[in-house]
Amino acid sequence: MVDFGAVIFSLLSVLSFPIQPILSLSFALPLFFYYFPKNLPLFLIPLYPLLDFFIRRGVPSLASFWDEGFIILLFLIILLRVKKKEIKFTSLIIPVLIFLLFLLFSAYFSSIDYRVAIDGIRSYLEMFLFFLIIINYIDDKKKINVLLDIASVVLLIISLYGIYQFIFKVSIPAAWIDKDLETSISTRAFSIFGSPNSLAGYLILLLPPFFMLFIEEKKNSKKIYYFFIVLISLFCLFFTLSRAAQLSIIASFILFTLLYKDKRYFFVILLILLAFISIPQIRIRFMNLISPIYIEKAKTYGRIYRWNLALSIFSLHPLSGVGPGGFGGAVASKLGMFEGLYVDNYYLKTLVETGIFGFLSFLYLILSILKKGISNFIKLFDEKSKSLSLGIFLGILAFLLNNFTENLWEIPVLSATLWMLVSFLYILGRKE
Repeated sequence: MVDFGAVIFSLLSVLSFPIQPILSLSFALPLFFYYFPKNLPLFLIPLYPLLDFFIRRGVPSLASFWDEGFIILLFLIILLRVKKKEIKFTSLIIPVLIFLLFLLFSAYFSSIDYRVAIDGIRSYLEMFLFFLIIINYIDDKKKINVLLDIASVVLLIISLYGIYQFIFKVSIPAAWIDKDLETSISTRAFSIFGSPNSLAGYLILLLPPFFMLFIEEKKNSKKIYYFFIVLISLFCLFFTLSRAAQLSIIASFILFTLLYKDKRYFFVILLILLAFISIPQIRIRFMNLISPIYIEKAKTYGRIYRWNLALSIFSLHPLSGVGPGGFGGAVASKLGMFEGLYVDNYYLKTLVETGIFGFLSFLYLILSILKKGISNFIKLFDEKSKSLSLGIFLGILAFLLNNFTENLWEIPVLSATLWMLVSFLYILGRKE
């Protein structure tokens, strides 16, 4: 019998070696994962932030395509593993396909360059493959705990590094601080991410799930560990000085006090808020929001100006939009096009790029995810699954709120983390 895996392995190695030996390795590793440790590809997913950082720093020649190749090859491994078994898609595939349909509609009927359109569609939905990988790999809910344990170590490393940067006043780009209003602020935590706001987006996704794990854990040693994770992550979030992320996590924690059965945790949230406002740099950043200088800057060339610009452009292309990736952001930066065009609001960006139909289908996708989180919390009988679903729901909600002032969805590491958590919701909601 022909060993097709070995044939593929050999062909890839032979074909890629003359181009670049390390590219051969990048193709070979997923096949190695297929033949040896069964769960290793799955366990690499929560490690994705660190893998991405080290590969982009250590092997710059792979930076532009390693993540796409990694995800696609992992997905191919899934196809090999499931063999004749049915591939799981879940009900979420319907809103995803509807959104994809309108992305293609927008790309076809707009005058966008095909390279931009392809990269734009990729930025919206590429990381959905992580969702498919996880729901097809995990057949036991206990594996979620393993993935979360790995994610906790990654979160701890990232948070400690961010705290180190803030304490030792690591130099940062001048654009990250308002030189007119924030003269007493010298640095912000950004850890392994490209900006403090990206780091904050990662933290608010994972903080609520680990907070719920801390609450529900019965074993003292692990409860202390989860408490330490939450505490360190909170401090790191404070030190990003990212106002939108901080307000988003506060909103999620307030909702938690309304939904969770034990109302004593209201005082825990109150203590977090007191700690939050006790940091001088945070107070300065929030007070600046009502400064006439800040408001004038926002109207002239800041967020307010760009939001108005986005609405003006949308009015010219209300049905199909300007095309996926056509309104600046990460796609423009990657391709070196229209770099000055950028709007700090992912929903406005989606509206301008995909038109009203694409935007409504995107909202349908988001609401489907949130509905699943609420459904799990209401219907599940297992207290641990119920509480973890609430934590994941609150993390996703905080992330979605943050996207009103940032374009976090299009950042691969954050999008991968988001889809990992979404997959957990659907696995937790499975009938035993």
